[in-house]
Amino acid sequence: MAYVSNDPEEARIGKDLGSRDFVADEGLLHDYFEGLEIDADWYSGNPYEATVAPSMTVTAVDGGFAGGGFKNSFGNLWMRQAWELNAPIVPGQQYTASSKVVDIYDHRNRTLVNSEVVLWSPEGEKMAVGHHHQSYLLSQSSGKVALRDPKAKGGARRFAVPAGDLVESDPHPISLEMCGTFFHGNANYHTDKRAAEELGFEEVVVGGRMTMSYVGDLMDKHFGKGWFEGGKMDIKFTNIVWPDDVVTAKAVITDETDGRANAAVWMEKEDGTVVIVGTASAKV
Repeated sequence: MAYVSNDPEEARIGKDLGSRDFVADEGLLHDYFEGLEIDADWYSGNPYEATVAPSMTVTAVDGGFAGGGFKNSFGNLWMRQAWELNAPIVPGQQYTASSKVVDIYDHRNRTLVNSEVVLWSPEGEKMAVGHHHQSYLLSQSSGKVALRDPKAKGGARRFAVPAGDLVESDPHPISLEMCGTFFHGNANYHTDKRAAEELGFEEVVVGGRMTMSYVGDLMDKHFGKGWFEGGKMDIKFTNIVWPDDVVTAKAVITDETDGRANAAVWMEKEDGTVVIVGTASAKV
């Protein structure tokens, strides 16, 4: 049975985490594009006759709600993320994000919290719905996090590429400086080695928001409106990305059913280690 906390400041199933405002303002978009080192010009007039924000700017509203996790954050890692997109985000427009804890469950030696976040338009329409699965190593509070060798992690290394049309991004080197820019200069275990060591990691852990955003950028540019207005993605983070790794986002368009194009998506390092694996689809 999953861990149940009696602390009112920690996560529990059904807990309402409240709401907050969200704006994809100039500062956020600058740090997004500069932190990822991707082309911002594409989002000005393409695929719309107006500037839109990258779809994965929704990750900025995900997580971080007070009381949505556990106080023992030693060794915590993002394990899974799902998104359903209904409309593009307009830069400068104010939206509202609300969140709640929908499940807490065990997986191997970790306790996972599944939090739902909804981004609402000013008219009260659902712009996007996300499910964030954050894992906690509650049995440990000091020392080093034991990580499996990616080369010995059979499921990730034996990833079978399905038949279909391959699309892929350019290779993306990720530097520590890029991590700092993407996370707005905040010191945390995604940007600062000392903060990472306090949580049991020997190096900075590149944030899942960054790696997932490369997958989102690939989907934005391949599917266009069909993605912004009806994209779905469900991914798992299978291995950690470290600063100085080079990653490439890939997808195979497998088929079309019920007015949707379906794809297998993944991301891999230069040595073939798979760091993200999942599925995606868009309207056609």
